[in-house]
Amino acid sequence: MSLFSEYKSSLKAVEVEEIFDLILYRPLAFLFVKATYSINLTPDRVSVAALLVGSTAGIMFGLGAFTFLAIGAVLYFTSNVLDCADGQIARLKKNGTKVGRIVDGVVDYVVSTFVFFGITIGLTSQYHAHNVNLWGNSLLMWNPVTYIWVIGILGGISSAAQAFYFDFYRNKFLEIVYGKATNIIEEIREYEDEQKKFEDNPGSSNIFERFLINVYLKYSRLQLKIQKKHEEQNSNKCPDPKAYYTNNKLLLRLWSFAGSTTHITLCIVCAFFNNMELFLLICILPLNLLMLVLFFVQKKVNKILT
Repeated sequence: MSLFSEYKSSLKAVEVEEIFDLILYRPLAFLFVKATYSINLTPDRVSVAALLVGSTAGIMFGLGAFTFLAIGAVLYFTSNVLDCADGQIARLKKNGTKVGRIVDGVVDYVVSTFVFFGITIGLTSQYHAHNVNLWGNSLLMWNPVTYIWVIGILGGISSAAQAFYFDFYRNKFLEIVYGKATNIIEEIREYEDEQKKFEDNPGSSNIFERFLINVYLKYSRLQLKIQKKHEEQNSNKCPDPKAYYTNNKLLLRLWSFAGSTTHITLCIVCAFFNNMELFLLICILPLNLLMLVLFFVQKKVNKILT
């Protein structure tokens, strides 16, 4: 198998990958996987490393000064490369685990929480230390600290919502076009059983595992709720895979620009330009506008196909 073929086999499917992952993060992650292939490196260990490195990036952002922002940007970049690598290792070595599936799914959200709180705290620190010009507040004329925390919280919520909807439509694409269906109901039952085992035998698991399962269950139940609503609004007839592919290939590519890798890349660039306010405003304004436009276009496409 050629190196390129091996790289493609480490991906879910080219059409569902985010553009920045395809051209930057996943190739670097693949090189990391190849360099460490002979080492007994499991996906779980790489996921935990991504979590720790990404959380540290959030702490660096919270320190506010440009030097720490630059360090945070490098750490955030490294965290995303590692986050890509864990799935590639699992697919190439076929050594993924149940807990590992959860870890891989929640790393982005846990790291994002650290990053957005770090950015908000860092901006507040910058304002108090240097009285930075918050140009977005020149129209609102709010208390500067209130303004920083509002855009910090709204930026984090917006980022999570955008990534959530991209994940939802990516999974639908994989299910219909490639037959890679994920039965959310069965997975919820499976992890509820696991959760009950932990409750009956508290010593059989650690706090981290219990936390991951609780987060995963909440996320899956929300996805199930959205999926049921989606199915109620559309016919139960399954779309033709070829027609679905033709009508959704470009749309899914546009959805990918609302995915987590877009937020990560924008955050890194803004950190190097020492302008984290700009990053938060991009999450709140243009990316939310993109999500809303794509949402209504997606509804029209779904009606055509059903």
